Amino acid sequence: MIFIFASIVSVALVFLHLAIFKAVVSIFALSFKWQLVIGIVLIILCASFVLASILTFYFNNSFTHVFYTISASWLGYATYLLLASCIYALVVLVARTFAPDLSVAWFGIFCLVLAATIATYGLVHSRAIYVNNIGITLPQLPVEWQGRKAVWISDIHLGAVHGEEFAQEIVTKINTLNPDIVFIGGDLYDGVKVDEKEIIKPFAGLHPALGTYFITGNHEEFRDDALYLEAIKNIGVHVLNNEMVTVDGVQIVGVDDRDSTNATKFQAIISGLHIDKNKPSILLKHQPSQLDIAANAGMFFQISGHTHRAQIFPLNLFTSLIYKGYDYGLKKWGNMVVYTSSGVGTWGPPMRVGSDSEIVVFTF
Repeated sequence: MIFIFASIVSVALVFLHLAIFKAVVSIFALSFKWQLVIGIVLIILCASFVLASILTFYFNNSFTHVFYTISASWLGYATYLLLASCIYALVVLVARTFAPDLSVAWFGIFCLVLAATIATYGLVHSRAIYVNNIGITLPQLPVEWQGRKAVWISDIHLGAVHGEEFAQEIVTKINTLNPDIVFIGGDLYDGVKVDEKEIIKPFAGLHPALGTYFITGNHEEFRDDALYLEAIKNIGVHVLNNEMVTVDGVQIVGVDDRDSTNATKFQAIISGLHIDKNKPSILLKHQPSQLDIAANAGMFFQISGHTHRAQIFPLNLFTSLIYKGYDYGLKKWGNMVVYTSSGVGTWGPPMRVGSDSEIVVFTF
């Protein structure tokens, strides 16, 4: 699976770096010598992310962590440099059509500098964790739940970039919020080689009165998720494995990502839980998909993550299309309320432009 992923990404990266190369050569009118130098540098950078991804899948050490962080960061810079290159190419086309003697190299330099500036902002901004407070009204809510606070975090991606210190920062922020219950919505792990027990130790410091509940994300399924689930259970977190628990009259349902992305399996799981439509229910589901099945089953409130809101603009336009507008924020599907979080960590480029790293607090 990882080699199929690597092949697809490699082809995309080749075209991305070729576009950047052509733009740089055109803007600076480089000699053959400098074209060769820039070409070699871009070839190395092009190969770095795939190589780093493979190494972190098999090895857990300081070198792989640093190598992956640098290569993933470059991927973010390259994305914006690609956009700059495309804009520059369009301007060149227009200039050649209407003013053949006009030089637009200055505009190309401006685009490259702006792209690098935006990417640098994204690196810094991704480290700021915001608390997003949202009020939720659910019908037939028991009096015990009125005024209670639930924290939702998802997509932490602990691994080569985000480690134990990042986990501790999240836990410290959550504890200052003093929630009644905590939900961890999958992708706690990035799926790379880590010490499964050590890296999540800070989460043992969560002590909400009603407990902490976890569901798997797709990244837990990159490896044998039994190792992850054992480590999570050992720190006192409740793993909801396609099951339902009732907490003071509210039905809390948690489904595995692998099963819940398949409509047939998800339908069978939800039907088999015998959800009482006359009681309030909260569905913890990693991806904001199959909303019709959840709503028809009588779910009152679905909380999801996974999309990251694409992390960097304008890629969020694609996540919005893929998830039909449910890629971020508070929405409704029929009578069901849906919230999709942008997540608190990052995958790939440790950048956020047009999205925030967020801890979500729901007050009922």
